Amino acid sequence: MPSPITDVELDRLEALLGDAPEGANPFSLDAMQGFLTAVLSAPIPVPRAKWLPVALGSERDWDAVAEAGEMVKLVDRLMDDVQLALGEGEGLLLYLYPAEGSDDQDTLDVQPWVNGYLEGVGLADPRWEDAGDPETVDDLLLPFVVLAGGLEEDDELRESLGLSAEQQAELVEECRNTLGATVQEAYDYWFDLRTPGTQRRDGPKVGRNDPCPCGSGKKFKLCHGAG
Repeated sequence: MPSPITDVELDRLEALLGDAPEGANPFSLDAMQGFLTAVLSAPIPVPRAKWLPVALGSERDWDAVAEAGEMVKLVDRLMDDVQLALGEGEGLLLYLYPAEGSDDQDTLDVQPWVNGYLEGVGLADPRWEDAGDPETVDDLLLPFVVLAGGLEEDDELRESLGLSAEQQAELVEECRNTLGATVQEAYDYWFDLRTPGTQRRDGPKVGRNDPCPCGSGKKFKLCHGAG
């Protein structure tokens, strides 16, 4: 089993992604983690030969590019790290940067991460919509679409939700606060479909909209599922 990626490795990967070899146009570290998370969460995991050129931004055999060797190796390490965290089911520590232009350093910019995630979703074959229950898939993907700016850019989405401006703002905040739980739930959903009969939990699964088992009276996604 691979070991978790270290802070030193993450810092080095971040630097290499920002100063990539000629011909490469890789994702930033936050978008890269989101992208790899979706690749691993697909109905059928996306082959490395398909996702690596997308991650690095050019259709090349990156394993054969000597000057990209260290970057490729660390991207593989990040992939293993994401797989380890998702497989343990304890939730993924999301790599997010402070939002530009915000006076509050605690305000994190989730949009690059979710944009990367949706790029990864787009590589799935079969497509998410074709491989699972359509309503469940829509529910799983909605938070990512919302956080990617869907409410501002998609008139049809806004109309279908039928929310006031205040309710839209509340939905965005809810999606931000529960992103970690949504990421794990999406992975678990496809894992369970790929491996029927596999026991991943000691107790029954609690849905995002179910009452939290702690007895708080809140929905799970707004309580212990928000981590």
